[in-house]
Amino acid sequence: MLHEMIFAGFGGQGILTMGQIVSYGAVDNNLETSWIPSYGPESRGGTSNCTVMISDERIASPMTAAPSAIIVMNEPSFTKFVPKLKPGGVCVANRDLVTSDTDRDDVEIIWVEANLEAKALGNLMTAGNIALGALNERVGFVADKAIEDGLGHVFSGKKAKLIPLNMQAYQLGKDLARKG
Repeated sequence: MLHEMIFAGFGGQGILTMGQIVSYGAVDNNLETSWIPSYGPESRGGTSNCTVMISDERIASPMTAAPSAIIVMNEPSFTKFVPKLKPGGVCVANRDLVTSDTDRDDVEIIWVEANLEAKALGNLMTAGNIALGALNERVGFVADKAIEDGLGHVFSGKKAKLIPLNMQAYQLGKDLARKG
């Protein structure tokens, strides 16, 4: 089992944090993982993406030219990464910031209004975890417990109070993906 994923969007959307959550959770659940961040010099509003690999065997390369799954939280990321998605791959796209579509019929696009749903939860910063839940519901790259474990690493100390809300966002994403 090898999952090659790219998470992409603007800086400040929690893109790199999504990758860390998944990677920490994978390690805690005895899986091999790699997390490679990439971002522009801006702290907010610039481009941001990360490549995450998860496997039950050693990972030969931490990079991929053709991911099997992607999360795109904005239009530039949709334009850049959907063409690279492997045939049969899955893309979760944030419909609130992605207005275009693709003519690819060999991939699955899951449209989620991540920003709108996150605002309804009371915290726009949970949008990424909504998308993450939707992707994991379709792809099943880690157990839900691994996500909770990953959140525990990323939101430790004073930030631990954010874990329940982020798990709620993650579960909402899973529900949205099931409803289709």
